[in-house]
Amino acid sequence: MRAMLCSCRGHLEASDEERLFEEVLAHLRRDHRAMDLEETRVREQVAGHSYGYEFLDVYAGAAEPDEEFGPEPY
Repeated sequence: MRAMLCSCRGHLEASDEERLFEEVLAHLRRDHRAMDLEETRVREQVAGHSYGYEFLDVYAGAAEPDEEFGPEPY
């Protein structure tokens, strides 16, 4: 997954960089109409400011989530 934060604090995400570019472009056209929407510049922004992440199944195989988190008893 790729994601990017907009200056308006909007969180944009997509499965890859090309789809993120499309999502960012749609966001700019919808919410920031006054901005310069030159596609080359938008691609550069996505390439330079986006980041990757993945979701992990943290509690896979654990009995209960609460049993693995918290302070140690005295």
